[in-house]
Amino acid sequence: MERKKKTRRRRYKSNLPKKKRNIKRILIIVLVFAAVIWMMATAYQRYSQTRNTQLQNRIDAVQNGSSDSFTQVSPDIPLYVLLVGVDDKTPHQANFVALAAVNKEKKHIDFIMLPDNTKIEGRQEKGNQRLADIYSEGGLKLTQAVVEDIFHIPIPYYVVLTQDSFKKLINDNNGISIYVERDMYHEDQQGTTDIDLQQGYQHLDGEKALGYMRYVDQDGQLPRVQRQERFVKLFYTAMEKHFGVTNMFRMYRYWKNVDSNISAKEIAGLAYTFKDTPVSDITFYILPGEYSKIKGQRYWSYDPINVQKILGNSNNAIATDPNAVKNIDSK
Repeated sequence: MERKKKTRRRRYKSNLPKKKRNIKRILIIVLVFAAVIWMMATAYQRYSQTRNTQLQNRIDAVQNGSSDSFTQVSPDIPLYVLLVGVDDKTPHQANFVALAAVNKEKKHIDFIMLPDNTKIEGRQEKGNQRLADIYSEGGLKLTQAVVEDIFHIPIPYYVVLTQDSFKKLINDNNGISIYVERDMYHEDQQGTTDIDLQQGYQHLDGEKALGYMRYVDQDGQLPRVQRQERFVKLFYTAMEKHFGVTNMFRMYRYWKNVDSNISAKEIAGLAYTFKDTPVSDITFYILPGEYSKIKGQRYWSYDPINVQKILGNSNNAIATDPNAVKNIDSK
């Protein structure tokens, strides 16, 4: 009996080192695993910081004029471009404003169209202002700053089209065939007819296409933005029918008529890059918001939460939000 007890004690004692060794192994594995996680987290943090620094350096270089490169820092970060169309009034007003997110790596472009009566408030006690009037007050620089405030992102690139440069763009591409939804007629301040279009399917030259893009009816600015969106889609579809080299050379020759910090060589390269990209890969959105009426003036009041939702999806590439445009009060 005594012998059996001694045997059990010896076995118990002999098992102790094994248990200690197992505990040590587990601790070592846990420590190694924790070290790997820490290293991965540190590496990712450094990568994120490096990527953000590269992006900011690129933006700074473009804004201060020390870089002429229209290239992406990362496939997940599109190139943001402010597109502005101005009229011939003195001072000029912006009749077309859009933010384009160009992803050359993924061959995708997203547009957010901004109604020109978008309400801008809180600027140096000026009260409510329309986006179109911002260009009249401070030109491209102020318009760029205001749109950056709307989206809370830097927009380093810009393209400004005048009425003449828009008409030349359309005429250089042999016009555009489109269905005009309604009769459109307008006289300028001198009583001269400057827009005269009849409802129906027709081929528009540069002058008539400009009238189609500028016309505002009694329903307000939103229908015009929707027409502008439709026009751009049809124009891109017409361009898509040409050979990539043809579009490349056309854009290179045309670009001298445009005010932009994107070079003619870069825009020609962009036209060639998108030579096989269908119009379905170019997505359009209207700045999320709704109509509001303040002191008899109608504004498009944007929704800052939905604006950020649009920008927040898919690694900062613009993505759709089915609730982006709320019900519209036509009163």
